[in-house]
Amino acid sequence: MLSFCARDIMTRDVITIRKGASIEEALRVMAENKIGGLPVVDADGNIVGVITETDVLLKGQSPVEAPKLAFYGPWVLPDDVIMELYKKSRGSKVEDAMTSQVIAFTEDSAVTDIARAMMEHNINRVPIVAGRKVTGIVSRSDIVRAMARLINGPMPDEAKPGKRKAIELT
Repeated sequence: MLSFCARDIMTRDVITIRKGASIEEALRVMAENKIGGLPVVDADGNIVGVITETDVLLKGQSPVEAPKLAFYGPWVLPDDVIMELYKKSRGSKVEDAMTSQVIAFTEDSAVTDIARAMMEHNINRVPIVAGRKVTGIVSRSDIVRAMARLINGPMPDEAKPGKRKAIELT
């Protein structure tokens, strides 16, 4: 996998959503396309954030309460953390719920670096950018497919209707 770059495995036809769109629209787009996140772009197509299933899980929930006690006494979350959680739970636009501190890579980035960042930051996909324009996206499943190709050779294209490939289990 050391020789793979983002351009080798990324999805090029990236589905994005515009800043200003509703969270409901983002959810519809994610559901219709069976994806878990969308880069958020401004009117010029520049990336301004990413909205994911995780970002919208709080939508419609009751206000977030900080835990009352910790192991060694009172535990207080900083006000800005509580406010951010509350805003995400009540927002109606993608920019209210999106992550604006985006971890992005270029097409020349090594897949190992992308995989490391995904693990360190607990994220499932990263946008691939040229400047601030989204040119692709790499998901964990893209990396798994690349690893499978490396180990097993080229993956067959989608099976033709009515044809099945026998797999021998040892």
